[in-house]
Amino acid sequence: MSSIVRKEIKDALNSKLYLLITAMLMILVIISVILGALQVKANVDAYNQSVEFLKSIGKAELPEAPNLNPLSALKSYVNYIGILGALIAIVQGNQAIAKDKKTGTMPLILTRHIYRDQYLSAKLIGNMVLLLILSVSIFIITLLSMLLISRVPITGDDIARMGVFCIMSFLYMAFFLTLSLFMAVLSRSTKRALLITVIIWLVISFILPQIGDTMDLDNQLPGGFFSSMGMSKEESQKILDKFSMYETIRDGIEELSPTKHYERVSFALLNVKPGFESNTALEVSAIKWFDIAGIFAPGIMLWLGVFMVFLKREDINETQGGY
Repeated sequence: MSSIVRKEIKDALNSKLYLLITAMLMILVIISVILGALQVKANVDAYNQSVEFLKSIGKAELPEAPNLNPLSALKSYVNYIGILGALIAIVQGNQAIAKDKKTGTMPLILTRHIYRDQYLSAKLIGNMVLLLILSVSIFIITLLSMLLISRVPITGDDIARMGVFCIMSFLYMAFFLTLSLFMAVLSRSTKRALLITVIIWLVISFILPQIGDTMDLDNQLPGGFFSSMGMSKEESQKILDKFSMYETIRDGIEELSPTKHYERVSFALLNVKPGFESNTALEVSAIKWFDIAGIFAPGIMLWLGVFMVFLKREDINETQGGY
């Protein structure tokens, strides 16, 4: 089983497509983090310069330091994982099955006292290790970039938020890995399976969230429709209560998208969405438990589906001792 895990890692590292998409993701993340860190540094420098100027002219009252959010440098990272991170996982999952089908090594492997569940588990573990290495690498690069470039103090809670955020990114990519594995096992054609997986990714990552945003009554004008009308939060809620069925349908559409759940919990952890500044990383995770479940649970169900389908397939050449 361990030899299959090592083979999965080796095959991925020898895949030009995998390396290309991974390199693109790493480059985009590095660029976005550097630009974000430079923006934070520019804000700090501007504040320090204004303080020095006021002191030079004898002013005793100095402006308060800006409420900087160093984690805002990771905002673009959410979008990159939503696109390229998902594609990396899709390619990994498809190729994990496709290469063995193409070379005809699957029946041979299953004759070497390797059971089907062990074969699938080894495939999953090997590719999960690759995703974990990618997530940890990006975490380290991000942390170093923020410390060396932005020069803004990074608190322990900031690091914890970044760590939980990287775990969420790992779980999000793992969902698409299991989705791709499921389709590759379910379909007799791995090319067709890849196409269907990409279509599903487009639907749940772009179409469903877009439908939800378009149907949002408060999202029709920049800054919010209710705010532009000068309405308070209580007044806005009274209006929304009259459209409870409409809001239920809209929310239901968004809940079908793991990408939307990933975005919600990520923006809360990175303080992109206001209201979570005073919470710790664990508290944010507890508050956003439903969104975390919306990422984790579908992957578990898909993985169970992979086992159920693969164990019942009759078109794999069965050989004594192979199952």
